[in-house]
Amino acid sequence: MSPLGPITDHLDLVRRMARATKTDLGAAMQDGTLTSDSWATMVTNCRGCAGPGACSARLSTLELADGVAPAPDYCRNRATFDRLGRQGA
Repeated sequence: MSPLGPITDHLDLVRRMARATKTDLGAAMQDGTLTSDSWATMVTNCRGCAGPGACSARLSTLELADGVAPAPDYCRNRATFDRLGRQGA
């Protein structure tokens, strides 16, 4: 098993991905759709990703363009972002 990436880096990536996918994690926490355990799992999933550099570059491009996009296919949290995004729509 590969070591997990730095928690602060991946915490930032999950937050950035939430913004890019227009997923309101705060609202999901408040309404109980996202639990603290689920949030921790999202960060841990991200920490186990083999491509955080590609993810960060993709997010930087979206942020510069003020763009919105779904999480990439390789994102370990894609299903969660998709589910939470649909619930917030």
